[in-house]
Amino acid sequence: MKKLVVLIALFLLVGLGFGYLVNLDSGYVLFSWSKYTLETSFWFFNIMLLAFFLIAYVTLRFVLLLITSNWRMNDWRNQRREKRGKRQTTRGFLSLAQGQWHTAERQLTQAAALGDNPLINYLGAARAAYEQSDMDGSEHWLKEASHSTKGAELAVGMTQIQLLISRGQTEQALAVVLRLRKQSPKHKHLLKMHIKILRELEDWVSLKELLPTVRKSAKLIPQDKLKELEENVVMQLLQRAMKNKSSMAIGSGQAAPLQEIYDDAPRAVRLSVNVLRCYVELLLQLKQPSKAEHALRTALTSVWHNDLIDLYGQVDAADTERQLLFAEQQLQERTNDPVLLLALGRIANRANKEHKAKEYLEAASRIKALPDVHAELGHLLTKQGQFEKACEHFNKAIAE
Repeated sequence: MKKLVVLIALFLLVGLGFGYLVNLDSGYVLFSWSKYTLETSFWFFNIMLLAFFLIAYVTLRFVLLLITSNWRMNDWRNQRREKRGKRQTTRGFLSLAQGQWHTAERQLTQAAALGDNPLINYLGAARAAYEQSDMDGSEHWLKEASHSTKGAELAVGMTQIQLLISRGQTEQALAVVLRLRKQSPKHKHLLKMHIKILRELEDWVSLKELLPTVRKSAKLIPQDKLKELEENVVMQLLQRAMKNKSSMAIGSGQAAPLQEIYDDAPRAVRLSVNVLRCYVELLLQLKQPSKAEHALRTALTSVWHNDLIDLYGQVDAADTERQLLFAEQQLQERTNDPVLLLALGRIANRANKEHKAKEYLEAASRIKALPDVHAELGHLLTKQGQFEKACEHFNKAIAE
């Protein structure tokens, strides 16, 4: 209230001052242009001049307001469009997660048309179309996704690979992987997909060629999984070579393909129990006991496993004396190993050293009553005509 009173008082003072000046001297202003003249008082001229500037200022502000309001309107429209797009994207992916494929496809394509992340919306729409068995629609949305965003070929390709694998079109998926890997050879997830496809196709040769790249890619696959993969590749190649009758010509070279595959494997893989056992068993199927004995004897100096020494005892090699000597050398470090003693008993028995075989087998039975030890003792005693004792061991073998 005080401010209003002060303002009114100040206005009155200005008015009085202005009136006093006008009354003191009204002044004179003359404008002449061609045949036209304008005469007025000095104070009226100042009032008109001030009014002109005020009208010009108001007009200019009005024009600027119209221009900026258009910008603001466009801004508002864009923000509203963006919000609608985000809402549609959220709804579309919720529908996709809930398995409402038709609704998801419609919502996601609408969101893509609004310009809100067209790439992910089209990829989601492609998935929704695929789930409806609309393969043409799925391909169409994948193409739209590729065209919507620059540099989106890799993301689109990886989605296409996943859909092709789900569809059972593994060979087509492999073609896409190979094309993308030429463009992005160091992409780790793409490499993992390549491995997965090759395993599904059982293309062990290509997988073997890919393994050096896998080893160089740090942390792509955990070491235990990588070792398992390498072992599986070698075993599958060995079994495939075994089935390939055309490469197994009758004669001394019939094991050559197996040996080539085995020797070509990394040392750690060659010395793994699974691979070595697979290789030896295949050699035995090919009637190559001497090669099997050599492979086991070479490996047992570096790796020791009960399965391997048990298999070594069952190999009927040509040079039984050398086989027995090697096993006895191992006994110096493993005097109380029942599996080694079982293997020695078998080898000694084949070498017609029945007394020594009996000693080894009885020593094994005292350490650990393995069913195989009692079975071997039963066979040995039967061979020696001690049928009653043989029956006792056979019964123990069955009871264990």
